[in-house]
Amino acid sequence: MDNWKEFRFKIDGEIDGVKITPYTMPLARLALYLVDLAQLLGHNGSVHLLKVDEGSAEPVFFVDPEEESRIIHQIRNAQKGMGPRNANRAYKKLDSKLRHDNATGRIFDAAEKAEIIEFPGNRANLPEIYENIRERASVTGELKRVGGFDNTIPIHLLRNDGAILYCEADEHLAQQLATRFYAKVVRIHGIATYSRGNEGKWKMENFKIQSFDEAPLIDESFIETMEKLRAIDGNEWAEVADPLGELRKLRHGEEMTK
Repeated sequence: MDNWKEFRFKIDGEIDGVKITPYTMPLARLALYLVDLAQLLGHNGSVHLLKVDEGSAEPVFFVDPEEESRIIHQIRNAQKGMGPRNANRAYKKLDSKLRHDNATGRIFDAAEKAEIIEFPGNRANLPEIYENIRERASVTGELKRVGGFDNTIPIHLLRNDGAILYCEADEHLAQQLATRFYAKVVRIHGIATYSRGNEGKWKMENFKIQSFDEAPLIDESFIETMEKLRAIDGNEWAEVADPLGELRKLRHGEEMTK
């Protein structure tokens, strides 16, 4: 392995005032880092762990020189979210672990002393977290499940974008919805609960159904509906470049659409 390239994954930080080293980081925690690191690097047959150096928790690994450029390319693409799915996910998981451990990290070429990528970890300027933001909302979708034994009945609705929305309703309303189980599309109304995590994306966590439309709805896509509206003479929607974005702003405001 004389011609193999030596790379290092350096972890810098302190946990409860104690510097992270191979002596202070539990083996189980370090193993989790190594699993994600292997996913990030890929090319499993061309990457080999040599040791964990002292000073900080610093795994040292050798890379087959014939695969070096492809591995570096994958690492840098994953940092930008443009690599293979497993590598993209591994980069985010490594950065999240570093942030949790109050640390930062980087991968560098040991011979060239050149940094390949950095993990901001605890230095990341993350969006503020919001939880349990409630507002009135309406959702259109296809009923996929109605059932349960509690006073609040779970209901699964398949939205037009392919996402499954987990809802709940009281027993009386659930019985009424059950009669519409084979209807193609229903529109439910009620209170939606949203949250926004560190990744900055809003997610509907729950939907408390209070009512639903009795009449069957037309089963057509949003694009088809907008094309019909734009075809009407004098309709201002014809001038809107991103109608879905405008509707989100009307419903959630500028901040919740970012």
